[in-house]
Amino acid sequence: MITASDILKDYALAPLEGEGGFFRFICEFDALGAGSIFYLATEDSFSSLHKLSVGETWVFIAGSPALQLTYDEDADEVRTSTLDRDHECSFVQPGLWQATRSTGPWSLFMTMMKPRYNDSMYTAPYDSLFHKRPELRRWLGA
Repeated sequence: MITASDILKDYALAPLEGEGGFFRFICEFDALGAGSIFYLATEDSFSSLHKLSVGETWVFIAGSPALQLTYDEDADEVRTSTLDRDHECSFVQPGLWQATRSTGPWSLFMTMMKPRYNDSMYTAPYDSLFHKRPELRRWLGA
């Protein structure tokens, strides 16, 4: 049985500070200005609640199914979906809060963004968000 440790080693993944989980940059598509990473969510480390200023495509590769939450603060709408072999892709719209966690030992993804990620695109959750939607606290990092 393949373990999260095997995936970390085989894909040469490193901890993703702030957000959680593990990642490795794969490539940049120069003509598009897009970038791609491998991303691993485990039982103990997952994609914590955050917001990006650009859209992000997620592609399920292997492992346990994962739950993905999106929250549209303007519409006050929370959605959850499953990423697995039957539901392999999702697109998170720019400006939505998002979080993704494995339902088992690990889930491996590839994600893509245009333009390639930089730290100015990332927003961490703030206290007033949880006054409106206290149930979002469980989607914070481990």
